[in-house]
Amino acid sequence: MKLLFLGGPGTGKSTVGNRLANDLNWPWISSGAILRESKEQWVIDRLKTAQLFDDEMVSELVFSRLTETENAIIDGYPRTLRQAEIIIERGLKIDYIVELTVPFEEVMRRLSMRGRSQDVPEIIEERQADYERSRNEIVAYLLGNGVKLLTVDGLGEVDEVYKRTVTLIRNEISELNNKGNA
Repeated sequence: MKLLFLGGPGTGKSTVGNRLANDLNWPWISSGAILRESKEQWVIDRLKTAQLFDDEMVSELVFSRLTETENAIIDGYPRTLRQAEIIIERGLKIDYIVELTVPFEEVMRRLSMRGRSQDVPEIIEERQADYERSRNEIVAYLLGNGVKLLTVDGLGEVDEVYKRTVTLIRNEISELNNKGNA
């Protein structure tokens, strides 16, 4: 099973997705982590300005970590409609989009406490606007190609959000299994 964790900056998708991957012993594939861990200067410079990366390049990085893995948590990918199209073109079966939603005021509060150099109000606002611009078309495209959407309220303590996420996924899988056995 492959789950796409989707959400704007500061929604907790990486925290929850990484924890779920650890609990399930599945790979956690984060496009953001892949880029942040890069030592290449051009990547570092681009991250500071919150510019998006080339769709093909990011897709190659993500797909290179998906080879020969049946289960995975994919975090922060796709970020553009083109990346979503690449998923379908390459035949990658995604079972669910798990989207964490958090009001923007809470996102600003969370990110201002995180302490990364790119977590200043202007860049946070730009990243949020980028996410909102692409989110609807990405979700619509993937839903149109058979991926199911699960929406999780991302407000609250990490343990609460994690529990809501796991419960929602379990209930969905249980419901599907029941339909399959009917």
